[in-house]
Amino acid sequence: MLRSLATAALAATALGLTAATPAASAPVPAKDETKVLDWLAVKQSDTKPFGPLLHAGADWTVFGHLHENDKGKPGKKIGDVTAQCTAVKVDRKGYVTQCQRVLRTDDGSITLTDTIDRYGRGPHGGDSVITGGSGAYEDAEGKAEVALHGHHAFFKLTLED
Repeated sequence: MLRSLATAALAATALGLTAATPAASAPVPAKDETKVLDWLAVKQSDTKPFGPLLHAGADWTVFGHLHENDKGKPGKKIGDVTAQCTAVKVDRKGYVTQCQRVLRTDDGSITLTDTIDRYGRGPHGGDSVITGGSGAYEDAEGKAEVALHGHHAFFKLTLED
């Protein structure tokens, strides 16, 4: 029996035939393309409490103008950004925030969620997750790098479609 199976396999190979397997016959999916957006926000208002008023559980909002990032400076204005933040840990060295951000453009908006440590002098930053979007960004998913420095917030968003 083994000898006849081996003979059949050799014959099939000689004729250029191979056994089809699901892995061999399924088309290889194309690698999903990623799109990187490089944006910069300039803070216009911020209700964050200072000094002894900043405590775990304190909430605040931030509003800014959203621009294309032109080598670290505001380029063309493309929309606005809002953030709703909560202090989740506060001590004498600094604090940790959890923020939900909405980056709004004429083409649509992208929402982000992150937790960032703010210890010592800035800039501060960290990773953010893209949690959704609307308009041209309706199916947005991916990650963002957020850097906060003075009145500027830098967003490098990697959209995975």
